[in-house]
Amino acid sequence: MTRRPGGVARNVAVLLGRAGVPCRFISVVGDDAAGHELMAELGAAGIDTSAMVLDAAGRTGTYLAIHDEAGELVSAISDLGLYDGFVLPQAALAASGDPLVFADANLAVGELGRLAAAHGDRLVVDAISRAKAPRLRPLVDSGAMFICNLPSAELLVGHSVNRPVEAAERLATAGARRAVVTGGSKPLAILENGRITELAPQPTEVVDVTGVGDAQTAGLLLALSAGVSLVAAVGVGMAAARAALATAGALRELPAGVVAMAIEASVGQTTEA
Repeated sequence: MTRRPGGVARNVAVLLGRAGVPCRFISVVGDDAAGHELMAELGAAGIDTSAMVLDAAGRTGTYLAIHDEAGELVSAISDLGLYDGFVLPQAALAASGDPLVFADANLAVGELGRLAAAHGDRLVVDAISRAKAPRLRPLVDSGAMFICNLPSAELLVGHSVNRPVEAAERLATAGARRAVVTGGSKPLAILENGRITELAPQPTEVVDVTGVGDAQTAGLLLALSAGVSLVAAVGVGMAAARAALATAGALRELPAGVVAMAIEASVGQTTEA
């Protein structure tokens, strides 16, 4: 057994922070050893934790993942009750000029709604899992961008789908403007203002699937924050995902090649413009 810091939003923020992207992280941890460890680690990654909440009566969230010898997830159990009653501080809702606001579906439905109302199309939300995806249904027509895998997308659209492109079509019908739907080895689908683009993943050796989705999201957000178009940004995210698949455990930082790819894409768009 290996004990590591984790959590979707934390993983994404740390990868971005270590890549030099200015980040502010807002969440809640317990007043326990794990909570203080997470706070220190976020600070060491260059992330602003001034709005973090320390709950003296709560336990820091824990997630136990069990993987087989091929690195595939077999089962998991979590203790994330701390987030169910978490009320976002005003700092999370203020119009601070941040180009992007990222949240995962561990937040309660009402808090996700407050984020969507405050940030509109600057908000990017990650469905995380089948269990949490239904929390995002009220946000489908809010203008927020959705990141989800195929099983989570089914819960969002309330209908069985076989391919990411089908999920993207149904999300568009439901009022979503932007979404990225992944499907493992199947071509992922990118929805942007009614237009759907498919991108096929490149074959790669799988060492460990831990944190692959988070790496992909971090690469995507890195590129978007640099002004790259959504389709090109997804390409950067896919490169980060390939690097994560080839690594035991979650990526500690985005590879230099992925960061360079985001910069090159941004420069290329500026030149074309």
